[in-house]
This record gives sequence, structure tokens and C-alpha cells, in this order.
Amino acid sequence: MSRTLLALAALVALSGPVQAQKPFDDPVVERMRKDIFFLAGPECEGRGVETKGIQKAADHIAAAFQKAGLKPAMKDGTYFQPFDTLLDPAPTAGTLVFLEGDKKTPTKLGTDLAVMGFTRATMKASGGLVFAGYGITAPKLKYDDDEGLYVEGQVVVILRRTPRYGAKGDKRFDTTLPDGQDSSHAAFTAKIALAQTNKAAALIIVNDSTAATGNLDPLPVFREHLFGAPASKIPVFMVKRETVSDLFKGAGHKTLKELEAAINNQLKPQSFELKGVTADAVATIKRPAIPSKNVVGVLEGAGPLKDETVVIGAHYDHVGYGTRNSAGGATASGKVHYGADDNASGTTGVIELARRFGAMKDRQGRRIVFITFSGEEDGLQGSQFYCKEPLFPLNKTAAMINMDMIGRTKPVHVDWLGLFPKKDKLVVYGTGTGDGFEKLTEETAKKADFRLFKVAASAGNSDNHSFYLKKIPVLFLFTGLHGEYHRPTDTPETIDVPGMKRVADVVEQMALNLTTRETAPKYAVVTSGAPADPTRPAPPQPKGPTGPRLGILPNYAFEGTGVLLEGVVMGGAAEKAGLKDGDIIIEIAGVATPDLGTYMSAMGGQKLGTSINIVVERKGKKLTLKADLK
Repeated sequence: MSRTLLALAALVALSGPVQAQKPFDDPVVERMRKDIFFLAGPECEGRGVETKGIQKAADHIAAAFQKAGLKPAMKDGTYFQPFDTLLDPAPTAGTLVFLEGDKKTPTKLGTDLAVMGFTRATMKASGGLVFAGYGITAPKLKYDDDEGLYVEGQVVVILRRTPRYGAKGDKRFDTTLPDGQDSSHAAFTAKIALAQTNKAAALIIVNDSTAATGNLDPLPVFREHLFGAPASKIPVFMVKRETVSDLFKGAGHKTLKELEAAINNQLKPQSFELKGVTADAVATIKRPAIPSKNVVGVLEGAGPLKDETVVIGAHYDHVGYGTRNSAGGATASGKVHYGADDNASGTTGVIELARRFGAMKDRQGRRIVFITFSGEEDGLQGSQFYCKEPLFPLNKTAAMINMDMIGRTKPVHVDWLGLFPKKDKLVVYGTGTGDGFEKLTEETAKKADFRLFKVAASAGNSDNHSFYLKKIPVLFLFTGLHGEYHRPTDTPETIDVPGMKRVADVVEQMALNLTTRETAPKYAVVTSGAPADPTRPAPPQPKGPTGPRLGILPNYAFEGTGVLLEGVVMGGAAEKAGLKDGDIIIEIAGVATPDLGTYMSAMGGQKLGTSINIVVERKGKKLTLKADLK
């Protein structure tokens, strides 16, 4: 399951050691045991997209599909649908050199300098150097660090946070909000947005005295600001205080400490241009593309429903050696993360169901497409690719059933008082996305003797959501989070194989219903969100200012001008306004949006309850759409 669960996983205690499993008497359970022990064994190397082991896993799945009687889905006669998994951007180099006449002051990446994670593409910048205080323009507070300062084309140096940050009794910059939130003026994103609006060439952020205490002046890790924040359209660096202070002093100005103290004491800007001082900056960012493949097998249908499709899927990739997306911390990096439950268990379920349906003679009903996706751990990329390049028409895809982490069934109470015997837990998401799904889920779970937890929403952290965004009803089966999630200890010995078989039994009954019911389930929008696991506490929500959202799924790899839409959230403001997949947003409320960063800044300035115009490019033509931000 994707990295959105990492915060929640930290709340779950680690389980104790387990004993190796012996062969089972039940032949079905035994063959599932063999599958999961191979897929989550050392030979498959944790199935990271960059490992050779994931190729062995793909070959194993394809061989099982062939043996089960599934046809290859690809026109070239293979089971493999190729695509590229785009890994997270990362800086491969970063240089910043200050020039004053013949004097050069270089900085060293990792020692004096950090490229911040807002910088998602390779960028170069040169310009004169200006100091803009805390990088705040707040007319209502009668404070403006940029007043009288020429910023366009310049390299801007600013302090982190706000004046008098955290001072008791001082609410000038809202630094003592009730829930402990920082002021919106302290946010990196607000400072970057202001610099971009003022057409700065680059931004250098320096820790203020409250962030740099004692001998500590920490530089951020690139990944720290890579997720959940907009990309910048200018290079953004953090530089050590000592480097900037020496530079200021050498140019005949006050030290950084003196400038910060003056602002805090007077609550007046101390901005200025460092005449004769320039800066050359380069941030080199790479986003590796790893050749990947979905494994897709087909059982054709028969009868009047044969042209329609039901998809049964699971992702087979995991996090490899834990260099990315591990929940185990620094000590886990470099160790095989076996990914038995996440998601060799779901993959084993798909293989088992392929065998069962493949053995059915003269089966009537809809076509069944069995897919194991890659690239899920890096943002559902395999399922997104299939939905972009479907091998069977999505408008004739009746439903999608997804299995992700189905191998750790756990007994829970069936009543509040605990008077009755416990039953194993099964969570099913998407019960509100198709008519009849709630009843179908209840009946199949009861037959397999599970304690059922129903969630109407799709849940956006697994491959079912890619299909849901294409208006396909989905069901997603999950047995719960645990302490081994994204850690080397998620081994096949920890799997309850008989319990995993029972989950496959549930999916089999669901699929039998969905492939034979006379009318395909009617898609329904579920706008309410859902925790990753309704039987666990929800992860803490990030603090910070909030505002209206359009409800879009942007294409983060898009390198053109504007924000390319990969999809829109059903029932959201974007869909209601008429935005569609493939649209490119180029303007929000009169503000040009050449990239995702400026889009986020433009949206951050909007208010709930208002209406705004959105200009999009659609098939080469410009359209103006009206969105209600409710």
C-alpha cells in the first residue's frame, strides 16, 4: 500500500517474532503459501521497481496466469503492459556562488547549502543580491519587507519564520494560534509564492535564531518538502547563517544577527540591496524513469455480457531495499523489505482467483481481466497508466475489485461488550460506489465468517482509486494495518495463509456476482473521506493554513506550461465546473498558472463560498469555466 499510510503505521506497535510455517493439508492454502513465500522471498528482493527481483516476480505471475488458462492481454502475445515508473525528483548537484568584484564566495552542497524540495526541476539563476527580511508582505499588519525594494530578477535572501516568532503575548504575526499552528506568514510556501509574484530570480532562505539554536543550524533534507507542497518555479535554497552573515559583513552591512534583532525590536523591515554583490545559482534535479510493467491476463466472457469487463487487481511492487518509502528509519535502509502483506498477499489472491476462474468450464458472463500493477508504491502509477491506456474499454468496465494487504487477519470483538466470540476483521472500501455493493459485501463477508467493517468511500491510497476516478465502481479489501508495514519484518512467516484464502473466497463470490448480474452496477459518487483503516485511529493531520480546493489530480511529470489534469475528483468543484481529464489549467481567477506552484498560490488566495473563473486549454482551444468554491 502506498506511502500515505506511513504516518498511521507509526502508531501501530510491532508484533512479536513468529515461527516458520509448515505445509498445509488444504491444497488451496498450500499453493497460496508457496506463492507468497516466493513473492516475498529473498530472490524477489522486496520487489522494488529498481531491482532485478521484481522481474522475477512478474515472470512468476505471468507463468501462473498462463498455467491457469488466461490469455495474454497484449497484442504482442505477452502478459506485460510496459510503462515507466517515475521516481521522486532528487538533486544531483547544487551550486551557489556569491561574487563581489574579484572575490568569490562558493558554498558546498550538504555543508553550507541545501536545495529545498520545492525545487522539482533543474534551474539556473543569476542576479544581484537583496535582503528582504522575513519575506513577508502583510498590509493588514502594516508590515512589508518588500516595500521600496527592487526584487525582479534578483536573488533574494530572507529569514525563516516571522518577527518575534513564538514570543509570549505577541500576536502580531499570529504565532500563538490555539492549536499551535504557525502563522500563514511563516510558511515556506507563502514566502516562495511572494518571491515568485515579485519575479525574483532565486530565493535563499536562512534559519532565524529560533530555528538555529546553540551550535545547530540545520539544513533540510530535500524529501522533507517534496510531498504535499507546490513546486516552485524558481530555485529555492537554504544556506547557513554564518555564510550569509559573513557575506553581509564583508559588503559593509550589519551581520544577520544584528539585522534580525533590529526587525524584532522595532517591528520594522530592514531590507536592502547588497550593491556590487551578485549570485550565480544552479540546482540540478533528476527524476529517474524506471522501466516497469503491469502483468495482465484475460479470461474472455460468454453470452450477452461478454463485451463487458470486471477487473480483479492488486499491486505486486514493494519498496525493495527500503532506500525509499521505508517506515523503518535509517537502520532499515539497505535491508530487504519483503513486503509479504504489502502486497504479496493481494498478488497471491489475484493468482489464486485466476486459477479458480480459469478452471471453470463454459463460464458465462463478463470478461475478467486479472491485473497485478507495478509502481503503486510511487503513487499508483501502474493503475493510472492502465486507466490512461486501457487494454479493454473503461466505458464497458463494470467494476474493479482490488486486494491490498489481505494477509494479516486479526480477531476483533463482534459486539461492544465483548460477550460473543471474536471474528477475524475484514475492511471493505467502496461499498457506496456501486448500487448493491453494500448488500453484496455483507453477504459475502458473512459467508466467510468475517467481522465486516464497511467504508462507503473508495480510499485514495491504493489502485482502486485510479479506476474510481474514471467513474468505475470499486471494492477494495484490506485486513488492517500492523507494525510490520513497510519494514523488513513484513515477512511471509507473518502471514495468516488460511485467512488470506478466506479473503480470496469473498472476492470470488463478489466476482461471480459482478460478472453475471444482468445490469452492471451503477456508479455513485462518495464525497466523504475515510481513514486508512477505520478500526485504527486516524493519522494526525498536518498543521497549516487551509483553503478551498478544486479537486484535481495533477500530472506531476508534465513539463509544459500550465497544470495538466490526470483526473478530477468526483463531486468536487472542478468536475462541477466542467473540467476534464487532459485539460491544462492556465489561469485561476485572473492569475496565470504556468506551473503547479503558481496554481497552488493562486488557489491559496481564494475564499470559500466564492466563484472564480478558470481558463483551460482543451485540445488546443481555450475555454473559460466557472467554479463555485463551496
